Amino acid sequence: MQMLSRQRGLSLIELMIGILLSSLLLLGVLRIFDSNRDTMRMQLAYSRVQESGRFAMDFLTREIRMADFWGCAPDKGSIQSHLDTSDTPDYKAAVHGEIGGNGVRGRDNVNGVSEGGMPVRPNTDILTLSGAENACGGAGRMVDGASLHVSPTCGGIQPGQVVLISNCKAGELMTITKVQEGGASDKKTLEYEGGRDGRKDKDEGWIKNLAPPLALQEDYGTDSTILRPYSRTFFVADSPVTRTPSLFMSEDGRPAQELVPGIEDMQVRYGRDSSANGVVDTWQDADNISAPQMEEVTVIRVQLLVASDGSVGVSEQNIDGTQYTDGRLRKLYTATAKIRNRGM
Repeated sequence: MQMLSRQRGLSLIELMIGILLSSLLLLGVLRIFDSNRDTMRMQLAYSRVQESGRFAMDFLTREIRMADFWGCAPDKGSIQSHLDTSDTPDYKAAVHGEIGGNGVRGRDNVNGVSEGGMPVRPNTDILTLSGAENACGGAGRMVDGASLHVSPTCGGIQPGQVVLISNCKAGELMTITKVQEGGASDKKTLEYEGGRDGRKDKDEGWIKNLAPPLALQEDYGTDSTILRPYSRTFFVADSPVTRTPSLFMSEDGRPAQELVPGIEDMQVRYGRDSSANGVVDTWQDADNISAPQMEEVTVIRVQLLVASDGSVGVSEQNIDGTQYTDGRLRKLYTATAKIRNRGM
């Protein structure tokens, strides 16, 4: 009895109170952990939305600034085409028609439209920009225009490629049928055989040059540039991998490639300088501008709606008059870019 009286311990009530206090403390720790996790998830989503929005805007505004560049040829009439227009069944027929103009096109709030093999997201806009870029990729140049010699470092030109050679007096549009390397001069020679395109397989889609003789307007020397015409179409579609909307680009009619994920919507407006005084007179959607009026467009405004990959617990968002309640974080980006090759 004496030993039992010396024993000390916790009563049932004391044990229950201890468990309750421990549970409250653990609940507080879990709440802090859950709050920190939600905050981190929101910050990651916000960072991802910012990254996608800024990259997409930087990419599009850079493309807009360089649109409608065809070398320093004075005007469209100074560019001589050696392409056989009856042999242009694909995208290059459109590019051929755009040389020196029509470098900007668009479609407004499309439905049931596909680009580059991808169905365009309904009620979004399509922007098409055309121009010409350095065919050597900045790693070479023209050295002798009379024989179409380029420096040996020019590695971007392949047989079957349409090129535009221009200086500040004139320009020539043609298909390169053969690239001959080496020789005593260590230069690359670009051949443009008339009447034949040099292709072995008619399905390759090369454009045939006109029948000979193909006389150039100028002896294009070191003051000339050799350019590659392009046509790039930007649009929003659902990614076949993630099933989420993304910004896509289809270049020269080829299959579309995904550029930036998380782009839900793209809206484009065009600023026209109809009086040619260097000031935008009116802003219009693409469907309200005729082809001749589109050549008066000097400024383009792009609006992108960027969304997070999944739900991050956003209860409700009102963006541009639309209510969103799916928990995803969204942000609207707007940028205005001047077409450097147009206007004053």
